[in-house]
Amino acid sequence: RSAGVQPASAASAGLTPALPPPRFVKDWKLADLEPRLAEVGKGRSYEGARTALLTAQCVHCHRVSNDPAFPNSVIGPELLAVGARFSRRDLLLHILEPSTVIDEKFRQTRLLLKDGDDVSGMVEREADNKLFVRPSPLEEKLIEVAVTNVRERRLSEVSPMPSGLLNGLRLEQILDILAYLEAAGDPKHRNFQP
Repeated sequence: RSAGVQPASAASAGLTPALPPPRFVKDWKLADLEPRLAEVGKGRSYEGARTALLTAQCVHCHRVSNDPAFPNSVIGPELLAVGARFSRRDLLLHILEPSTVIDEKFRQTRLLLKDGDDVSGMVEREADNKLFVRPSPLEEKLIEVAVTNVRERRLSEVSPMPSGLLNGLRLEQILDILAYLEAAGDPKHRNFQP
């Protein structure tokens, strides 16, 4: 590590284990999926959606339902009522291209350091002329940066949500996820009826 940047202590208990990435299926684009969006409205698989939400790791950052079987984290925006706020197409676009629109509460900071290095993440706190930055919302680890080492501080234009999360899913799984989010996790919703 460069001078002025040191790992801060973090409790090892409660760290979210890294999950192996799902197997690559396809580099999904809006053009691939948009013609199929009408299929979200009925006959979707509720259990398929639950499995796909776990596979794509959505539930490790977002609260997607009141289902106690999910971690339902709030590292990212809550998605319980996302179907009422966004059309299917817009919801899909936000998932495929997460940096297009970033909720200001979840926007990260990029610190350009005097030594040429840079550090990005959420600034957790500032104390004693030091910034404590969490580079990943899924880890407890903090990086300590001396304020005197910061050349420039700017808001990141990159979402903490990685792109490509759907690339390990089949088409049917993606449609099931959209149905689940639109239904706010309600298994009796019309999206899951024949």
